[in-house]
This record gives sequence, C-alpha cells and structure tokens, in this order.
Amino acid sequence: MPALAYTRHPRRLAARHPRIIETLLDLNREGHGEAVAECIRMCRDLWVNGHESRYAKPLRHLPGAWELKPTTRGGLRGGARVYFLWLGDGRPLLTGAEYKEPGAEADEDLLDELVDIAEAVKKGVLKP
Repeated sequence: MPALAYTRHPRRLAARHPRIIETLLDLNREGHGEAVAECIRMCRDLWVNGHESRYAKPLRHLPGAWELKPTTRGGLRGGARVYFLWLGDGRPLLTGAEYKEPGAEADEDLLDELVDIAEAVKKGVLKP
C-alpha cells in the first residue's frame, strides 16, 4: 500500500492544514458532506490499490495531473473529485478536492494550485 502524501500550498506554508484537508473542510461547510465522504472513500481505494485504483484517471489537458473520479453519475457522490499527482517514489500527492455539478468544468483555481504544488515539489521547495 503506497502512503498518501499531502502538503500545504507553496505560498501558504504556515497554513493550519494541508491543502487537501482545507478543500475537504470547505466542501463540508458548503453542505457537501456526501461528496466529502465519497472523496475519502476514493482516497482509501487509492491508498490500498495505488496505480490500480479504479477511480484514478489522468486529466486530459494537464499532463502529469490526475483525478479521483467516482463511477457514480450525478448527485453529490457523482460530482466528487480529488486532484493529485504521482511522486517519483510512487506515492500519490493529494492536492485538492471539489464537488462539480454534472457537466461542469473543473475548478481552475484548484488546477492552478495543483500546478503550483507540482512545480514546488519538482524544485525541492516542498517535501511531501
């Protein structure tokens, strides 16, 4: 089982929580508790199954970026997403989570944060 890795945003290293936790807390405060539960369930599957996780899908327009996407369509569970990237040692680095309405695009700010985190890890600024 690969360990799950997480980190703070490189411009907010003093933040109270890692970024994935912040986004899950935000979702819960917004009333998306069912989506949060689905995100946690998918992260558990990623932890157990690693690259073989049935929920892990590469993001088409962002090389190196991945998402956990439920097999359920519609509803709070079906709109749950977790964004991550694979580290060189094989661990998934969780960077953010969101709830998307059916047909909606991914949150650009979360994807920008994923890129910021990936660049900081590559440069050695962040050590997840």
